Amino acid sequence: MRKTKRLLALLLTLVLVSGMTVLTYAGPVEDAGAMAADDMTPEPNGAEGADRIAPAKVYVGGRPQPTDRTTAAVVNVASGAAVTAYRIVEPTYGVSGFTGYQAVSGTGIVKATEPTSDEVTSIAANQWLLNTLESEPLYPDGWVDADGLTTYTGQLGAGYWLVLVTPYAGVTTEIYNPMLIGVYYSADGPGGSVGLVTGGAVNANSKWSLNSEPVYAKSEEPRIDKRITGESGKYWSDGNESGNDAAVGDTVSFAIDTQIPGYSKAYQNVRVDVTDRIGKGLTLASPAAITVKVGAVSSQAIVVTDAAFTYTQDYDDKGFQISFYSDFALAHSGENVYISYDATVSGDAGYNFDANTNTAKLIYTNDPHDMYQTTEVEDTTYTYTFGIDADLCGNNPAWNQVTRELIKTGEGAAVSGSAVTAAAISGASFSLVATGSALAYPASYAAISDAEGRLTFTGLDAGDYLLQETAAPEGYSLNEAVIPVSIWASYNEDGTLSSYTVSVAGEAYSTYSAAYRINEWTNQAEVASVSSSAITYEIKNTKLNGLPSTGGIGTTIFTIAGCALMVLAAGLFFANRKKSEK
Repeated sequence: MRKTKRLLALLLTLVLVSGMTVLTYAGPVEDAGAMAADDMTPEPNGAEGADRIAPAKVYVGGRPQPTDRTTAAVVNVASGAAVTAYRIVEPTYGVSGFTGYQAVSGTGIVKATEPTSDEVTSIAANQWLLNTLESEPLYPDGWVDADGLTTYTGQLGAGYWLVLVTPYAGVTTEIYNPMLIGVYYSADGPGGSVGLVTGGAVNANSKWSLNSEPVYAKSEEPRIDKRITGESGKYWSDGNESGNDAAVGDTVSFAIDTQIPGYSKAYQNVRVDVTDRIGKGLTLASPAAITVKVGAVSSQAIVVTDAAFTYTQDYDDKGFQISFYSDFALAHSGENVYISYDATVSGDAGYNFDANTNTAKLIYTNDPHDMYQTTEVEDTTYTYTFGIDADLCGNNPAWNQVTRELIKTGEGAAVSGSAVTAAAISGASFSLVATGSALAYPASYAAISDAEGRLTFTGLDAGDYLLQETAAPEGYSLNEAVIPVSIWASYNEDGTLSSYTVSVAGEAYSTYSAAYRINEWTNQAEVASVSSSAITYEIKNTKLNGLPSTGGIGTTIFTIAGCALMVLAAGLFFANRKKSEK
């Protein structure tokens, strides 16, 4: 019995000692609750890619120490960017391990566990301060998704880390604002008695908030939308907002919808330019009627003047540049920009598949420490004019051809498909007049048949026309037929011309369809090939009757005979009258 009591006393003593040991370590771990996960760590928010980064947990061992590190991640970052983390809040340690958090000297953070967005963006803007902070590079994990996004990871210690993403020039069009990663201690180890370092993951493709103050992990990608909004010369709208057709001399109205990038306070000086370069066949109207509006939404947008931007027009009236002042751009960060203007279709316009392009660009700063590091986004519209008996696509030598919708022939000529099997007639004059036009004086075009009998009309709008011969070639009678001619066009979603059809007299149809590819240098669509199904319409002239040659009896005998008959008729008339009177 005495031995049993001694054994129980020994066991009780061991339990008490063990309990005192647990309580000694529990104190420091409980202090970590001041920087709990819910308060300090931005959640991945369920975005794509976030589920691949599970918060890593590294067992410290006996107690937390300054060398503790764990994996932290920034997900959904454009591949090919530089990602760097700067420690702005650090842990403090005592004899028993982790004791709390403090702001890193010079950061100006008032409350270490609750840095404000103003404090964070102020640090991000101070390159000198950044150079003094502990920093760690983060590296891509090697997996890139279909959108060109990847995850950057690095080994970080406890505290708050300011993360800056700097896209290399030309790599991406996105604006990255400062981000925070929280790396914190927790007390969820085995038995609640082992300290852990837990890494946080912040989603670079979504918004997150810190203590109810909105902080943007990444602003929306700036965009630009170039649109065709109207055209003179027609009652109806054709094509779509990216592609249309017009006649030479018509006025086309354009709109540019874009935005000032959503810059944070980390940006002190920025460049925001909108340029528009008009290709061949288009010229700024005089006046171009350019207006610039800025506002959060279109209904609130107001017209801004030269106090907000500078305007430069190209010397050849082929384009312009609007450069917003840095202070104005920062004050209106994230707001929409609306620009409208007019251009005219000029005589140098390409026709058929030779598009008259018009490209607008937004050029903007994407590095908070270098306003001249810029990237750009662009959008292009396509304006087409048409030609009959004309080049199918400018001077493209690979597959270009001259179309043959109309041919002028004489008697005995035969046309099979687009091949003329008899001599054509040159020198016949024709007019082509537009019908259904919104203009007071419909457009009229003239052509004279060439040596191959072709009637070439260019600079035409899609629509309906009437064709009529106005002067016959020498030795032929005038063909007085009025021939209806129509042009129909269809467009791809990006505004490029898909196909067009020329109809003559409702019986001859010539259809041309294009296949496109993307030019690797310009990144724009270009025609790769054209297929056609064409029927040539024949316009015949009749020869005049032959006349006798000079030097013979000619018409004299007929003149004399005619006069004699007239005299005889007159004599008979008066003789008959005199007889009646008697």
